[in-house]
Amino acid sequence: METTDLKKLATILIESNQYRVSKKYQKPEFYNIGDDSDKLIGVFLDIEATGLSYATDKMIELGMVKFEYTEDGRIFRLLDEFSGYQDPNMPIPEAITKLTSITDDMVKDHQINEHEVASYLHDVDIIIAHNAQFDRTFFEMTFPAIPPKAWGCLMYDIDWKNEGISSHKLEYIAYKYNFFFDGHRAIIDCLAGIHILAQDLLISKQLVLKQLLTNSQALRFKLWATNAPYDSKDLLRARGYRWSNNQIDKHRTWSIELTEDKVAEEISYLRSNIYNGSSINIPVEIFDAYSRFSNNNNQLQNTTKYQDKLEWAKTLCIM
Repeated sequence: METTDLKKLATILIESNQYRVSKKYQKPEFYNIGDDSDKLIGVFLDIEATGLSYATDKMIELGMVKFEYTEDGRIFRLLDEFSGYQDPNMPIPEAITKLTSITDDMVKDHQINEHEVASYLHDVDIIIAHNAQFDRTFFEMTFPAIPPKAWGCLMYDIDWKNEGISSHKLEYIAYKYNFFFDGHRAIIDCLAGIHILAQDLLISKQLVLKQLLTNSQALRFKLWATNAPYDSKDLLRARGYRWSNNQIDKHRTWSIELTEDKVAEEISYLRSNIYNGSSINIPVEIFDAYSRFSNNNNQLQNTTKYQDKLEWAKTLCIM
């Protein structure tokens, strides 16, 4: 069947209101053209690994795709790609091979050159991943000498729930935008991620990349509800706290990440509803786009940089 016939058939199905039609991803030549605005360079990064633990698992594939963008969230041309296999020096679990189609033979004796990765990223203004907490930890473990860049996250820096999208999985978000792709390979995941970034959000109609840039650039305060009473767990969960089960977390307890404008209200809530005291003693950390999601975050450097804001948060705890 010819392409024009398929398009006609798709139109008929869509207009019937009885079917939903998804189109297979096709790499566009560009997203926007004819603009003289100052363009920045972003890169979408994706990593495949032998498992989820950066302490015991290893990266097996790295994919990166550069693109031009402006601060208002518009994406222009797709630029050069970088991809490579990495021998983890351990057998790839059968479940990972089934998920990614990457075998031991495909990665055997392959090593990604750290200097080549650093050179590729030299002119990049922001690195974006779909799950930056996963990708950044593996990236830094594999390439520890590469200077930090600002990071953004397609999963956490977009309010998908308020946009009517209930799942954070990349394939599901693509489905809501009426396209599909063969996922769990690094380069195609990157291209699909950029394609989503170039769209309008379904309800607010803001460009996806614009919301990501705004949220990723905001200073983040992380409050740790240490020694919270056990019977308060339902209150904390309902308020958006998450139990620490991530390897990079410094405390095994409930925590919440907030922008600066919400910190005072949250500390007041903890004092009144969780600890029932006039003062509380909870750890507070501050992250910016350069330190967020990192597994080797230099907290002393951040403490010095944001000392005045940390002191302000501590003052709120004893008011």
